[in-house]
Amino acid sequence: MRYDHVRNVVTLSKKNITLYVRRGPVLIFGLMFPFFLGISWILGRSLSLSQIFVGICAMTSFFTSTSVSPVILPIETREKSLERLLNAPLSMNEILFGIIAASSAYSIIITSAIVIIFITLFPTLISSPISVLIIFVGISLMAILGSILGLLISARPTDMTSDIMVMINLVKFPLLFIGGIFIPLKDINPSITFIYFLSPLTPLTEVLRSSVDQSNLFSSQICLLILFIWIVLLLVINTLFHRKTMPKRFSETGGGSKMKMRKKK
Repeated sequence: MRYDHVRNVVTLSKKNITLYVRRGPVLIFGLMFPFFLGISWILGRSLSLSQIFVGICAMTSFFTSTSVSPVILPIETREKSLERLLNAPLSMNEILFGIIAASSAYSIIITSAIVIIFITLFPTLISSPISVLIIFVGISLMAILGSILGLLISARPTDMTSDIMVMINLVKFPLLFIGGIFIPLKDINPSITFIYFLSPLTPLTEVLRSSVDQSNLFSSQICLLILFIWIVLLLVINTLFHRKTMPKRFSETGGGSKMKMRKKK
């Protein structure tokens, strides 16, 4: 990627953070929802500190990373700013990476702040500096993965944010409940372990458990590799889907139907 491409992605990500992190869907599904879900999960239950840490950090990382990327394309389609960006000219990949970068940064900042608060209040929670590094690598990969997942859901050529948020929530909740937060992998029947790895949350919860109480079933190295494979796979699928649906955004929502996508080398 050339310098001008990187500059365009950085500029787009700054614009996306400025315009969209304070939107209603982002605040509700990215901050308020995981906060109240975490509180309802903790209250009235005898959970250990390590369980609370794993659950709060995993839910925060997952919900924040999947709250920004789904809303940008529908809003920009409705406001005709997406059409102007493509006429700038900017490539489709630059626009997509600008969304992923903004969503990932949002998730990393918020989840890192929670991790730092836990470490500050409970310095014995995490045993070594290497474990801290592994945690930050894990939540960074999860931020990228969740952002790409949200962007994939927004590939549907619509300008209605509500339609996309309904779809992303229908995807997120099943992934949440088989993500190893509420029932650790070591406590389930080994014959159904593979079902849990259908959720990208599972390797993250395993990484977090390996860093606090060593109650993980798989090593952190394997889980980090799985997160990376998820990222590559979803990134390829994203590119294929958006290449097909991007022109339909303008024909089906009243934009320029004859607009041609520019392709940059």
